Amino acid sequence: MYLQLIQKVIGIGKTAIVLVPEISLTPQMLDRFISRFGKEKIAVLHSKLSIGERYDEWNKIREGKANIIIGARSAIFAPIQNLGIIIIDEEHDSSYKSESNPKYDAKQVAKYIAKQNNCLLLLGSATPDINTYYKAKELGKIELLELTKRANNSSLPEVEVVDLKQELANGNRSMFSRSLYQEIEKNLEQKRQTILFLNRRGYSTFIMCRDCGYTVKCKNCDISLTYHSYERKLKCHYCGYEENLVTICPECGSEKIRYFGTGTQRLEQEILKQFPRSKNNKNGCRYSNKEKLTRTNFK
Repeated sequence: MYLQLIQKVIGIGKTAIVLVPEISLTPQMLDRFISRFGKEKIAVLHSKLSIGERYDEWNKIREGKANIIIGARSAIFAPIQNLGIIIIDEEHDSSYKSESNPKYDAKQVAKYIAKQNNCLLLLGSATPDINTYYKAKELGKIELLELTKRANNSSLPEVEVVDLKQELANGNRSMFSRSLYQEIEKNLEQKRQTILFLNRRGYSTFIMCRDCGYTVKCKNCDISLTYHSYERKLKCHYCGYEENLVTICPECGSEKIRYFGTGTQRLEQEILKQFPRSKNNKNGCRYSNKEKLTRTNFK
């Protein structure tokens, strides 16, 4: 859809700006545009370019040699002329707001530029920002265009929401609901793979004294430290602060220190316990801190 809109804009002699939330998405977007419009008329702007590269791209835009600009939030300031459309992909993403000086919201800047140039501003998202959606749905300040069908008329995946409180009430004390356990078993039998997502790193998400309620917190950020079983350390996921395991409560002297919450390391351990035959795979259970992902391979 973006490509077709830009094609029409270029066809009447105007230019386009396309913003993406992350620099890592720029090459992926760029490849699609180059295959459609050619490399000569496209300029790229983002903070990972060297000073020389940015200078070359900036001059290319200013001299009118590029009619499509692709980049992260800073690309909204490109010196482009005769603007016909601004497209902000994944408009809900918080990275469009600059936290460093000078602070700005690329969406608000785009709105002003679009008004000054009397051009179209398109905000695209499968999960729109609640403010944007409210302005479109309730206030009518933004025209709402909904895509009711997926690409190639593909069907949506089946989704089942399971209440783990009900599972516990029915006697299931496992981390896995009965339906999830059955599906993993089915995948094992069919030699297929299963990916489990969990948005908590480490083994336990907080450590507390059962006698006085003391919680071990970061001395810098004042948030609960996370227990990492591999390193046997308590870590802060905000500033990187680490300390050794706490065995005696510093407040009341109790030894009833308990570890609560579930992280990816604990999930991995539980997978190996519940599905021991997955150990036979040389890859076993693969766990990634960076992606907050636990993956069990069943090849």
